[in-house]
Amino acid sequence: MIFELYTAYPPSINNYYVKTQRGVFISQKGKKFRAQLIKDAHEQLGGMIPLTERLRLEVVMWVPDNRARDQDNILKPIQDAMIHANLIVDDSQIDQTFVYRGVKMPPEGALYIRVSEAAPCIPKGMEHLLDTGE
Repeated sequence: MIFELYTAYPPSINNYYVKTQRGVFISQKGKKFRAQLIKDAHEQLGGMIPLTERLRLEVVMWVPDNRARDQDNILKPIQDAMIHANLIVDDSQIDQTFVYRGVKMPPEGALYIRVSEAAPCIPKGMEHLLDTGE
């Protein structure tokens, strides 16, 4: 494991961006979430050098209410905020993503984020394709 972080529940990707005549921008909800994740990362992790390796992202989402929610709609705001918090360089580093739904946690919900090094994913019978460096 590289780091673990508890933070606020993010806005859905549907509410993260706002489209105007001037273009597409991060909404106020998105900016608030990003600022909270940056604050939480600083408090819980201190100063970090952005990770550059291939990564595995695990998220436990404790939803704030009983509304239907698509798990994948929270990933982009989380990844974007991790970049702005200087935790990772780019979201293209994330090779493996796991999202788990926890119990309802009113009124705001919450997130647990664990980042670790990505493990190789090799189809059974294809192990010979691994580059062992020999």
